[in-house]
Amino acid sequence: MAQMIKLGKVLENNNGHLVVSVARNEACGSCAAKGTCGKKEETIIEVYSTEDVNVGDNIIIESRSSDITKYSIYVYVLPVVMMVIGAVLPSILFKNTGYDINLITLLSVIVFFAISFIIIKAIDKNLAHQNVMKVRKV
Repeated sequence: MAQMIKLGKVLENNNGHLVVSVARNEACGSCAAKGTCGKKEETIIEVYSTEDVNVGDNIIIESRSSDITKYSIYVYVLPVVMMVIGAVLPSILFKNTGYDINLITLLSVIVFFAISFIIIKAIDKNLAHQNVMKVRKV
């Protein structure tokens, strides 16, 4: 089981809800897209920890790579799939009805896109109560 391990610095600690600055991966420097992706030197993330950490402490954040991949798929692929469903469904349901199929399709895509964000937000709330990322003080 592959692990993702990152070193970070605690910027804020609100009763265990940490705001952490994480340095970018060294692979960004060797990427063919160097500098064209709008990369930053650091990323700010929020994690929860029961560890006794203070602002300014260096920490190690660990997570299973499969979890990160799975949640990335939810965030990036789910909205696209929902929009495709929203675009195709009116063509099937309202074929030869005399309604303006373009307007119905537009509204359907917007509704399905909004539904995908509601689903993602529900997943995010569920993940907030799980320890997907483990935090250790360095």
